[in-house]
Amino acid sequence: MRIHLRDFGQILGSRPAGREAALAMRAYLKPAKDETIELDFEGVLSVGPSWLDEVLSALRRDYGKTRVVVLPTTNASVIESLKILDEG
Repeated sequence: MRIHLRDFGQILGSRPAGREAALAMRAYLKPAKDETIELDFEGVLSVGPSWLDEVLSALRRDYGKTRVVVLPTTNASVIESLKILDEG
């Protein structure tokens, strides 16, 4: 299952907005039991570590870390936010 994060906006920055996006994803997206959940950042201009932390934490808590995958991207804000989260 692929989640197009551009559907949540072009600039994804705040923790409250990330929490709201995570709640929407959990409410409306029902992947099959072993289906991988792919986060697609195509069309997103900027993402902050707080927003991404809220989304990744919620999805990984519900579906497991190995099932939630961030698709490859050249978006520097995604790359740097992931680095910050991986350090923490």
